[in-house]
Amino acid sequence: MKKKTLKIIALITAFILIVGLSWFANALLGNPISKMLATNTAKKHLAETYPDTDYYIERIAFNFKSTNYYAHIKSPTSIDTEFTLYISMLGELTLDTYDDVVNGFNTARRVDTEYRELVDTIFEHPNFPYSGRIGYGTLEIYPDEFIGNEENDEFPSYSIAQSSLELDKIYDIRELGRQAGHIIIYVEGDTVSIEKTAEMMLDIKSYFDDANIPFVAMDFTLQYMKSEDGSRPDEEVHVKDFPYEDIYPEGMLDRVFEADKSLTEYYNKLDAEKFNEPEF
Repeated sequence: MKKKTLKIIALITAFILIVGLSWFANALLGNPISKMLATNTAKKHLAETYPDTDYYIERIAFNFKSTNYYAHIKSPTSIDTEFTLYISMLGELTLDTYDDVVNGFNTARRVDTEYRELVDTIFEHPNFPYSGRIGYGTLEIYPDEFIGNEENDEFPSYSIAQSSLELDKIYDIRELGRQAGHIIIYVEGDTVSIEKTAEMMLDIKSYFDDANIPFVAMDFTLQYMKSEDGSRPDEEVHVKDFPYEDIYPEGMLDRVFEADKSLTEYYNKLDAEKFNEPEF
């Protein structure tokens, strides 16, 4: 009788373990039936919504965080046509990101990546003399509703409207950099001062000029290097959206001083407003 009871307990335990493992695998990796449903939904959606196109399913994968499948769609004849279909485990289409194709987002992302790679040829060159934790370039391109608003200073005045970009157009990246290029760099050093900041900014500009990589503005922060315990002195000099045309020797110290002072006052104001926010 005891052996029979033990067998029953063992079978129940094994069943629970199998169910648990199956549930875990389903949550982490999905399952063949759900993937088949997702595949069929993706194929049907492409046929019905985008007939007479060359769009194809590049891959279908499972996202364990959302427990949904996604179908990545591409076109062999359009560099900017790629979007994603999000599909539930029951085969229900929950989201189609094709708007990213028609609203210029994909084109903006492509040219921004090309500009960043162009800037990286300077920042990642072994002869570039400055080290820091951040250094990159970006093109300031935003949806129309985010730019041209004088009350919103979050987006630079030189930003390009996303809708002005043409699908699949091969752009002159240097020309886009001349219109909307933004350089962001944090440099670490033993000396942090207005004089050192001005000197470094002038030198960095010369690297860009020599490489014929245009930009409109520079964010520059000079910080002390970290000590062995990982700490860093608070003192720093920082400027934001410092115009390219203002980076020249005559009067540079005054311009950097005023820009650093203005940015510090701005950050202090934000901190004060945050501190004084009412608690609910």
